[in-house]
Amino acid sequence: MDSEISFLPLGAIIQSLTINSVNIVQGFPTQELYESHNKPFFGETIGRVANRISNAKLASVNGGNTYNLTANDGSNTLHGGTKGWGKRIWDGPKPSGVRKVAGGLYEGGESVQFTLRSEDGDEGFPGEVLAKVTYTTAKNNEGEGDKQKKVTLLDIEYEAELVNGAEETVINMTNHSYVSRFLTPWLVTEADHVLPDLATST
Repeated sequence: MDSEISFLPLGAIIQSLTINSVNIVQGFPTQELYESHNKPFFGETIGRVANRISNAKLASVNGGNTYNLTANDGSNTLHGGTKGWGKRIWDGPKPSGVRKVAGGLYEGGESVQFTLRSEDGDEGFPGEVLAKVTYTTAKNNEGEGDKQKKVTLLDIEYEAELVNGAEETVINMTNHSYVSRFLTPWLVTEADHVLPDLATST
């Protein structure tokens, strides 16, 4: 993995992403400080569900069953509960080869992967899940002549698999990095859809 990017096993956290000698993501210098002070979820891999689940309750899952979740945001469940995936120790980072990214537009560079096994009943969620997150770096030059600029890309791929006979659950993973746009005027996030953040949204 590119030495300009560093990760932590806790939450599969992106600890640093250095562009032009400047770390553009917020966080802490040690894992211990993340454990004691990371209420803003800096750099964490959020799961099982990013955002809020209203009234900490899942309904109509696994044949119409209702599941009571851990409430950690008033009456709601936020970012997977009190000890969501961003607060768990993942297995990794482990090298996972060279991958193409951005639909093959970039050749990509070295990848690393984290894995986490989330047990049935984890923060109240049903079904055992094997989760994976793979980070891949790529660099490219875009434009021509004096308008050419160097592009650094960090690709994040999420996988979640139900295991050991589990039939149904809910998954909405994301990364919770805070990126300084003042330091990165050409920052672009590629996303087809967004999820509204409402006080009681699901």
